[in-house]
Amino acid sequence: MKLLRPVILTLLLFTSGSILAQPWFELPNFMGDARHRATSFSIGNKGYMGLGHINSVIDVSYDDIWEFDPASNVWTQKASFPLGPIFHATAFVINAKAYVGTGRVTSGAYTTSFFEFDPSTNIWTPIANFPGAARRGAVAFSINGKGYVGTGQTTAGYSSDFFQYDPANDVWIAKMPFPGLPRTSSVGFAIGNIGYIGTGSTNAGSTNDFFAYDPNTNQWTNKPTVGPTSRQEATCFALNGKGYIGTGDDYSSGNNYGDMWEFDPALNSWIQIADFAGTARRYLSSFTIGSRAYAGTGTNGTNFKDFWMFDQILSTFSSLASKTDISIYPNPVSDMLYVDFKNLPDFIHLEDVTFTLVDLKGQSVKTGQLVNQHIVFDCVGLPRGEYILKVVHLQQSIVIKKMIVS
Repeated sequence: MKLLRPVILTLLLFTSGSILAQPWFELPNFMGDARHRATSFSIGNKGYMGLGHINSVIDVSYDDIWEFDPASNVWTQKASFPLGPIFHATAFVINAKAYVGTGRVTSGAYTTSFFEFDPSTNIWTPIANFPGAARRGAVAFSINGKGYVGTGQTTAGYSSDFFQYDPANDVWIAKMPFPGLPRTSSVGFAIGNIGYIGTGSTNAGSTNDFFAYDPNTNQWTNKPTVGPTSRQEATCFALNGKGYIGTGDDYSSGNNYGDMWEFDPALNSWIQIADFAGTARRYLSSFTIGSRAYAGTGTNGTNFKDFWMFDQILSTFSSLASKTDISIYPNPVSDMLYVDFKNLPDFIHLEDVTFTLVDLKGQSVKTGQLVNQHIVFDCVGLPRGEYILKVVHLQQSIVIKKMIVS
């Protein structure tokens, strides 16, 4: 089994400041062939990825679906998609079942077919066809037991229509169309009771616009743009009340991006976070399990099968540290060293964090104690010199700071 390979700490002994944890970790490769325009989703504590195609030298589409278990980092092939090889399909999840449909089949035609996948039985079941025009490159999300699908490319051009699916009645209902320019290869996710769609390819080129949809009012609201750069063919996911969009390119087969952006709906704003740690690309496919996201496949002209984990907690700690919300004092120290944290998110608990002083040979010499929300080290008796303060959350290094015992 391939172990997690953290892409951090390479400059540990060469800086007097902090080294912030890279929140992306490389995992065992996706077990299917390298590809792009794949489809992915998660159900419970498992992730699923498959379908897609390659078209650089030969044109091959896929119908395979693979299940990823993050507890063992093992991929297992599941029942193939019943319509056969297909790419640029979309998916949403309701009540431990996935709903996958639309896309382009091997004949070159677009489809309106949709299927329900039950991982407990490993069976695909057809549901009512998508009611809009056949298409590829649509986006989807689910809110309160309903699925939502819209945008995409049809034979008539780009689309902005938008539909709701009710699995209890196997019925699709037309909803307020997406208010931005008609588009394909955009991204969509849901946070709580609100859905979001943004970026993508329009007749005017790629875009960085972003809109929110409220199913209770059937209304769309314009939101801040996704960073300063227009993009299409990006990836997206939502974790713990935040949305994430990144990678993609400025036009098809154009300049590929590796940057990532985090959206906070409470603040109605975006911040740039650590770049995706793999090769910059378009059509990166992703899903979430717990407080982590998983992403792989895609292309920059070469198709990829590498697979990565994004740890939101490490990303948050990096952001906090860069804003000096983590402080150590005094430094240099001769007796008691204190570490303070301010404004920690609710999902980070100091009880899960360990603090260790390490000498420059890599040997642990002291472990910090939690005292009244301070981390305290008794440095009396330590030989003078430089040490590394290592902060670890759930076995993953978060922040490394150099300090001095005087």
